[in-house]
Amino acid sequence: MTTRALTALLAAAAGLLMAAPHAAASPEDDLCRSMASVGFTGDCATLTTLARDACAQFARGADSTAVAEKLDIATKDETLSNFIVAGARLYLCPEPKLA
Repeated sequence: MTTRALTALLAAAAGLLMAAPHAAASPEDDLCRSMASVGFTGDCATLTTLARDACAQFARGADSTAVAEKLDIATKDETLSNFIVAGARLYLCPEPKLA
């Protein structure tokens, strides 16, 4: 997948995830509800674990493309991987500190 296509898909995924309701008690619940709202109804614990791993990769300096490609291997579903990356950034990854 090209960087431009991945960026467009991540932007679309983030838009869909942001449109989901935000009434859950925790970021993990928010992530799982948002994923379910776009059709991914898998095990919440698994989705959360994959998203937390994505955050850890971002913290080590990985870019979205590299993280999504690694997730593609684990999930065998490119669309799911892209939604996990977008959801991880939106709900679980700590915000970078501005200098």
